[in-house]
Amino acid sequence: MSELNVAAALREHTADIRCAPTFAPQAGPAVAENATTRRTPRGARRPPLPRVVASAVVVVAAVGYVAFVESTRIDRASLSALVIDQTGVAALKAKPVQSEFVAPQKSAFAAVKRAAASDPDETGGYGREWSGSTASGDAATQLVELLPTSAQARLVRDEAEAEYSDASSLKAAHTTVTARFTVPAAAGSFGVSVATAKSSTTSATTGTAIVFQQGRVVAVEYLQSSPGGLSRTDATMIARAEHALLERSEPAFSLTRTTRPLTLSVVYGLVTLFVAGLILFLPGLVGRRRIRRRERREEQARYEFRARGGKAMRRRRPPAWAQRARSAGSIPVSGPAQRGRRPIATRRH
Repeated sequence: MSELNVAAALREHTADIRCAPTFAPQAGPAVAENATTRRTPRGARRPPLPRVVASAVVVVAAVGYVAFVESTRIDRASLSALVIDQTGVAALKAKPVQSEFVAPQKSAFAAVKRAAASDPDETGGYGREWSGSTASGDAATQLVELLPTSAQARLVRDEAEAEYSDASSLKAAHTTVTARFTVPAAAGSFGVSVATAKSSTTSATTGTAIVFQQGRVVAVEYLQSSPGGLSRTDATMIARAEHALLERSEPAFSLTRTTRPLTLSVVYGLVTLFVAGLILFLPGLVGRRRIRRRERREEQARYEFRARGGKAMRRRRPPAWAQRARSAGSIPVSGPAQRGRRPIATRRH
């Protein structure tokens, strides 16, 4: 075959290759071809709603902690805060020799026992005793009785005053009243000085008793001394100090103590932080997981697209005989490209 026939066959084969379908992606899932596409910064993608909800959870948890995470108990030893711990009298020792809670059942006043029967959590007594620093016969006691109401405290005060004013009981104890007085600093106070005669079993002593009421508390003080020892002035000094203490402490005082358990508080705080953190960071974690999942799908789609494209290229690759002929610079006349074609006639000149 002439050179013109070979050139025509080569042109036809080249035209067949150019007419092959392209490998552009058809309608289907979108494929991200540009891996360097700019994305919105992570902080800007986070919506404000999780932060608002997390803040609301923390506020509600704080309110719930104040309202519910607590325990109450009755602290009867706290009555010691209603009794002075120092008298300020030089003839008495600075520290008390005895301090104890006085149960209502052991009280000398019937009104205290009745009040404890109806409201035991707001009834109780506490006493302290000091001994003399020089004379062995000197001593001072300070007792307070806490009642649920001021009206009940008034009944106890009247009962205590009657005890130191009852002539029959004083006579039975060989005691006589030598003076009556009041303490100007304590409104409605009652004071009495007594003397006890010497007997076969006791020596002659003097005493001073002061009773006053401050709100729900009744204070009963008694000084005992040998002749020439503690005086009414010393008793008045102690009463003024006790009255000043009750003025400060009695209005807000209660035997009920509210505490917040440490273990429960720690658990409550950790749970609150966990819930708030979950609300704050979970949307971001889910969003990043979705992005990674979408990227994996896109990468798989690109891989499959490249794999399909490679197979299509291999299917449309020129046959081996054409590649050998192209590399050799000519196409054999008897090749398959000429099968079924009429030879091109050459023009003779």
